[in-house]
Amino acid sequence: MLMTATIESLVETLREELKQYGELMALLESQQQMVLERNADGMHSIAVEIDHQATVLEGMKTARLQAQQSLLASMGIDADTSFEDLFPKLPVDYQPLVKALVEENNRSIERIERIAKQNHSLLTRSIELINGLIKSVTPETKPDTYNQKGFKLSGSIAMQPTCEHIC
Repeated sequence: MLMTATIESLVETLREELKQYGELMALLESQQQMVLERNADGMHSIAVEIDHQATVLEGMKTARLQAQQSLLASMGIDADTSFEDLFPKLPVDYQPLVKALVEENNRSIERIERIAKQNHSLLTRSIELINGLIKSVTPETKPDTYNQKGFKLSGSIAMQPTCEHIC
């Protein structure tokens, strides 16, 4: 009975982990769409949501590892046993379910990695385009910068306050 409860606990954490991977995937796809649409306003908020979801997923991974460790302990199996080695030791009724959940979680991780890499490439390309635009507008000049007293800083020709030029 104890083993059945620990298996059910593991199954529930695997399901919740899969759900959270789905949430992250949806956020990454939204981010990708925002990049393609050049929606700069939404980029910050989606980045915050992605960071939050990553934190939620870390908590889920910890919960799943705890459920897995509890199951292994209740079965008297070494704590370092992988899922692959655990499957045949589970009751026959649970083997297909646990295996399917683990495989789907692994596929979700692969999809998330692929989407995240695509988003990284898209964001990198967007930054390159913006830098190119800035360079085309100001090819060899750096914008003048001023200190609090109005003096031009590094690379500036005049070192007098700007108000003296007006007077």
